[in-house]
Amino acid sequence: MATLEKIRSKAAFLVIIIGVALLAFIIGDFLNSGQSFFMMNKNKVATVNGTSIGVEEYQQRVQARSEELQAMYQQRGMPMPEGASSYINKEVYDAMVNEILLGEELEAVGITVSKEELNDLLTGDNIVPQVAQSFTNPETGQFDRQALNNFLQVIFHPEENGYTQPEQLAQIAVQRNIWLEMEKSVRQSRAAEKLMTLVNAAVVPNKVDAEMAFVGQNRSVDIAYVLQPYTSIPDSTVEVSNAELTAEYNKVKKLYENPERRAINYIAVDIKPSPADYEKVEERINMLKEIFATTDDVAEVVNDNSDYPYADYFVAVRSMDTAEKNFVENAQVGEACEPMFANDTYSMYRLMATKTAPDSIQVRMVSFPVGDTRVDSVYNILRNGGDFAALGDDLMKVENVWLTESMISEVGRGFINDVFSAGDNFFKSESLGGTHVVQVTERTAPVKKAKVAAITMSVDPSNDTYNALHNGLLSYVADNNNAKAFADSAQVAGYSVMTADCSAEDISLPGIQDGRQIVRWAFNAKKDEISEIFTIGDRFIVAALDDVIPAGYMPMKDLEAMLSMRVRNDKKAAIIGEKLAAVTPAEMSAYAAAVNAEKVDTAKFVAFSSPSISGLGYEPAVAGVAPSVEKGKISAPVKGNRGVYVMEVVNVNESAKPYDEAAEIARLDRQYTSLISNRLMQVLRDKAEIENTLIRFF
Repeated sequence: MATLEKIRSKAAFLVIIIGVALLAFIIGDFLNSGQSFFMMNKNKVATVNGTSIGVEEYQQRVQARSEELQAMYQQRGMPMPEGASSYINKEVYDAMVNEILLGEELEAVGITVSKEELNDLLTGDNIVPQVAQSFTNPETGQFDRQALNNFLQVIFHPEENGYTQPEQLAQIAVQRNIWLEMEKSVRQSRAAEKLMTLVNAAVVPNKVDAEMAFVGQNRSVDIAYVLQPYTSIPDSTVEVSNAELTAEYNKVKKLYENPERRAINYIAVDIKPSPADYEKVEERINMLKEIFATTDDVAEVVNDNSDYPYADYFVAVRSMDTAEKNFVENAQVGEACEPMFANDTYSMYRLMATKTAPDSIQVRMVSFPVGDTRVDSVYNILRNGGDFAALGDDLMKVENVWLTESMISEVGRGFINDVFSAGDNFFKSESLGGTHVVQVTERTAPVKKAKVAAITMSVDPSNDTYNALHNGLLSYVADNNNAKAFADSAQVAGYSVMTADCSAEDISLPGIQDGRQIVRWAFNAKKDEISEIFTIGDRFIVAALDDVIPAGYMPMKDLEAMLSMRVRNDKKAAIIGEKLAAVTPAEMSAYAAAVNAEKVDTAKFVAFSSPSISGLGYEPAVAGVAPSVEKGKISAPVKGNRGVYVMEVVNVNESAKPYDEAAEIARLDRQYTSLISNRLMQVLRDKAEIENTLIRFF
């Protein structure tokens, strides 16, 4: 009982203690959930109508797209272009946003693509063009369904088809990802087509549309006109009030709505060789002249000193660049030339051998993984009259390939030597990619070919030059460490300052194709801050954040000159229109006299569908009114872009083309379809709530 009384006496204190504990629990839970919420927001690149695009998912898509493009460029023997990563990032971002928006619309109207429909588009009777083009037989020009089936068997069941090496499996994985992405693309495209068809059905031209469109395109008028330009009235005589400017601004401000932007100044310094760098390379190549011209081991001299290894193969003389071609055509075998300089490169040639032979040879071949035991069986079948075209199965794809001797590094010296020394019979040979049974099917006409040893030395910036340029820019930034000084002092220091006004979605800047890292820096920097020195391509670039421009309408002060002109022109148009309306008699000569024009001017073929008029420029009001004026009649004053017009139709030009209502409706329908196709996704984007946070990461 005593204990109970003690508890009662401390009740108020206990309530406080329990309350504090509960509050701590609630706050702790809130902080934890808040932290989770913060991390969720931090780890997304965008939110589209409440749906988040996560960083991890985005990175996976970027990697897949990068691998796809890398494979494509490798097949073409080309490197990925500079700045490709920034373009891939933007492409993937746009695709993922569009997928969400399109998915919402498709779900809202109940549009789907069934598994059976997708299979029909990928492997069935209605193959989509991108699949058909990838599996077209080069000999027949026809779609090769067996080749497609073989490909699918290999990419989805590589081990069962004899591909077990890690390198092979890695290459197959890339191809599988490309196929899966194409599947996804085809599904989305088909769904989008269905949505497009649905929208198109709601926008149908009628008879009135067709007739007006036909007249607009096939009827024009020739006019006589008198123009009193706005410039005839001095600006100083027309007052513009602040209220009028504000009213005009409110009319047009939606045309000048911008996302959040950054105004930056930046300096770009070309990383190019110094005079000392040129002298050093020239001295080095001159020191090699004697040994290059006389050595018995020319390959070693070239490989030890040239930018490119010794090319131990014959090349058609006609395909050489001008300098090398001129040397070969005038040199004896074994002769070397003096060093030549062009395009920041020193070159020296020695003619090793010449011959007359085909430049290119076409072969058809069946390929196998190295060690495949079937190669001998296939070789014997073909040697004994077997049919090449009947050999195709999962691992024996018949290929037709053109080869040149310069492809040694790609396929292997032994393979090229076998091809260029072969007769017309079948032979076995091994390349860098496998074992082959081969037959020569065509040779180009014999041409003069030469084997040329070349020492090539490009002049590149040395470490000393690189450091001098970098340190000079670093010193400039240290001495001018705010945006104003950065811009104001550049000319004296020998630098040129460029300016840019960029949004968070920009990936390039004026003169800088791959400017994404500068844009990203600008959106994560504070006003007046100076960036680190970026190395982009062959330039050093440093930027200063001059201003942060918030999202919204462009300020009225920045549009004041344009607004003032619009208000003044409206007032001038009223003054001119009133004067012209009072002219009597209502004849063109009287109007010309009223505006002090020397003569009545003319314009031909003014049509409703063409707002640009020869001799007048862009005058949509004139083009809109003139065709509706009765021939021989004079129009009321028309307010145009240059001034106020009075016009008379002097001739009507009617096309001899007969009006075909059905054809015109069909033409308009195609036009509407194209417009909807081009604008649908942008309309969906315009009405969506999209939070783009990609700039935080990429």
